[in-house]
Amino acid sequence: MKLPGKVSIGKVVINKQVEIILAQNAARLRVALQHATGERSGPEEGSDAWLLLNALISSDDRPALIARFEQSGRALAEQGGKLETRIQGLQSYVDTLARECSELFNDAQTGPYLVMEATSRLYQLQSLCLSALTRGYQGVIDRALLERQQMERHLQHRLQALQRINSVSNSTTDLDQTLEIIAGKAAEELGADYCSIFFYDELQRALTLRATNGPRPLGGMHYMLHLDEGYSGWVANKGRPLLVRDALAEAQFALEARACGPEYRGLLAMPIIFFGDVERLIGVISVQSLEQRDFTAEEMEFLEVVAGIIAINCENGRLYEQTDEQLRRKVHELATIHRVSGIIASTLDLDRVLQIIATQAVQLSGAERSCIFELDSEKKHLRIVSHYGLNSAEVRGIQVPVGQCCAGRAVLTGQPGMAIDCFHTDEECFIRQDPMISSEIHSVLCVPLEVKSNILGCICIYSSHRHQLTPEQMQLVITFANEAAIAIDNARLYEETRRGLELKSILLRELHHRVKNNLATVAGLLSLQRRRTRSPEVRHILAESVNRVQGLAATHDLLSHEDVSEARVDDIARKIVGVANANLRPPESCITFEVEPCPIVIPSRAVAILGLVLNEMVSNAIEHGIAGMPEGNVTISGREEGGIVIVEVLDTGKGPPLPFEEESGEGLGISLIRNLMGDIGGQFMLRRTSETPARTCAEVRFPLLTRRPLQP
Repeated sequence: MKLPGKVSIGKVVINKQVEIILAQNAARLRVALQHATGERSGPEEGSDAWLLLNALISSDDRPALIARFEQSGRALAEQGGKLETRIQGLQSYVDTLARECSELFNDAQTGPYLVMEATSRLYQLQSLCLSALTRGYQGVIDRALLERQQMERHLQHRLQALQRINSVSNSTTDLDQTLEIIAGKAAEELGADYCSIFFYDELQRALTLRATNGPRPLGGMHYMLHLDEGYSGWVANKGRPLLVRDALAEAQFALEARACGPEYRGLLAMPIIFFGDVERLIGVISVQSLEQRDFTAEEMEFLEVVAGIIAINCENGRLYEQTDEQLRRKVHELATIHRVSGIIASTLDLDRVLQIIATQAVQLSGAERSCIFELDSEKKHLRIVSHYGLNSAEVRGIQVPVGQCCAGRAVLTGQPGMAIDCFHTDEECFIRQDPMISSEIHSVLCVPLEVKSNILGCICIYSSHRHQLTPEQMQLVITFANEAAIAIDNARLYEETRRGLELKSILLRELHHRVKNNLATVAGLLSLQRRRTRSPEVRHILAESVNRVQGLAATHDLLSHEDVSEARVDDIARKIVGVANANLRPPESCITFEVEPCPIVIPSRAVAILGLVLNEMVSNAIEHGIAGMPEGNVTISGREEGGIVIVEVLDTGKGPPLPFEEESGEGLGISLIRNLMGDIGGQFMLRRTSETPARTCAEVRFPLLTRRPLQP
C-alpha cells in the first residue's frame, strides 16, 4: 500500500499499530464510555460498552463476542426489554469510540489510514453486535410467538369441544343419550381410553352408572357404588377431584378400575356439583387411561367445566320437571311487572304517573280499588294524591295521621301490611265515611313507597274478596310498589329540575338582556364622544371601540333570545356582520357579505369570545383588506375537524404585504384576537389562499366543547 509522504505500511502493520495505540489508550476509552453512559464508574464488566471496547482493542475472540450478544438479546427479550433502547445505547458507544479514534490517530502521514482502519474495525464490530443482538432477541420473540400460536390453537380446540358438549347438553336429546355423547367427547378431547358418568341417588345414598364411552361393568347400566366405594364413591363422598397416576396401585380404587374388563391405570375423577343457594351433589365424571398417566391441571380444569355443564343441565331438567307450572307463573309475573314498569315509566308527568300507578295496581292484583297517599314529612300526615274506583268528592281533602289506619301504620313501620274486614273495627279508617264502599270492601293491602330509605307515602289496594295474598303475590305487589316509588321520585325530580331550569333560563335571558342594554349605552356614549372629537386618529379609535362594544352587545342579544347556554356559529356571524356593515362599511364601497350555513353549536363562554374575534376579523377585512376598493366580498364559514371548530373570514381585498410576518408589528386587533383565542385554547392565523384570484383568509381554531346539534 502506498501512503502519501512515501510511507509504506502493510495491512498487518496498520492493524498491529491500531491495536497497540488502542491498548495504550484503553483507560481513556473507558473514561469516554463512562461519560457516554452517564455513570460514575465503568463500563461494567460484561456490559455492551465493555464487550465492544475489548473487542475493538483485540479481535482474537469474535465468536465469543457474537455468542455473548446473542445471549444478551435473548435475555433482553425474555425480560420484556426494548430492543430499540439497547440499539440506541450501542450506537452511542460506537459514536463515542469513533470520536476518540479520530483524536488518537492524528499523525499527519499515517493518521488517516489508522483512523480508517480503527473506524472500519469499529463499524464491523457494530454490525456483528447488532446482528447477534437482533438475532438472539428475534429468536426468543419467534419462539414465544410460536408457543403462543400453539397455545391459542390448543385453547381454541378445547373451546370448540366445550361448545360441542354444551350444545349437546342444551339439545332436546334424551338425557342418557346426551350423557353418552358427552362421555365420548370428553374422552376424545383428553386423549383418554375410558370415560364414565355416575349419578347420585339421595334416597339410596349411592351412585348409579348412567353413561360410558366404552364397555360397561357386569350389571350394565345398573352398576352401583356406595359412598366411599371405589374412586367414584371416594370423590362423591369427599366432594373434591381425584388425580391418580396408577389406580391399580391403590387397593380402594383397583376394584372399580378393573370392573369394565380392561385394567385402567391413569385416573382423573371430578365431582358433579350444582352450586346454587345450596350445594347439591349430582354425580361423578371420571376419565381413565390404560397406561399410567399424570393428568395436567389444564386437563383437570377442562373436566371441571364439563362437570359444571352436566350439573347445570341436570338441575335445569330437575327444575323443569318439578316446578314447570311455578316457572310459568313466575315468567308471567315477571312479564307483568316488566309491562307495568314500562307503562309507569312511559311519562315523567307526575299526575299522569300517579294515575297510571293507581290503575295498574288494580289490574296487577285483581282488586277493585286503589289509592296513593303522599306523606307530608313536616305535618306527619298522609293525603290522597291519586286513586282508582273511589269517589273523588269523598276522598278530596282526606288526611290520615301517620300511625293511624292501615295506610298510616304502613308508613310508620315501613313494612307492608294486609288486613281483612278491618273497616268495621278501625274507627280511624277513612273508608268508613262511605258506607257504600265499605260494605263492598273486605281486604286491604298497604305497601309503603320507599326510595333510598326515604318513604314517600304508600299505596293501598282494596279487594272485595276475603283472602290473604300468598308470599309470591305479596312480593309481586311489593316489587310493583318499589318500581312505582322510583317512577314517582323520578317524576318529582324531573318536575323540580324542569322548574329550576326554566327559572335559570329566565334569569340568564334577563341577565344577557341587561348586559346588552348596558353595552348599547356604552356604545352610545362612545359614539357621542366620537362625533364631538376633532382628532381623526381619536375618532378612528373611538369608532373601532364602538364597533367592538356593539359586536359584544350583539352576542348578548343573541343569547337573550336563544338558548342561554349555547348558540350556532352562523347565527353569531350574522349578528357580527350586521354590526360591522352598519358601522364600518364606507358609503362609497359596495361590499357583499356572505355567511355560509354552519350548524355547529358552542357554549355561551365561547359565544362571547367568538363574537369579539369575528368582529375584529370582519373589521380588518373591511378596513385593511377591501379599503380603497369600489367593491368586495367578505365570506364567513365554519366547520368541524376532529373536535376542532374552524372559523374563516375570507375577503377579496389586496391582502397584507408579502412576506407577511404574523408576529411582527401586529396591531391591537390581532393582539386582541390572539389573547381571546388563548383563553379557550384556540389559535389564529392569517394567510393568502392558493386559488385564483387569491383571497385573504383570517382563520381561528378552538376546541369544540359541545356537540349537540341546534336546529335552525
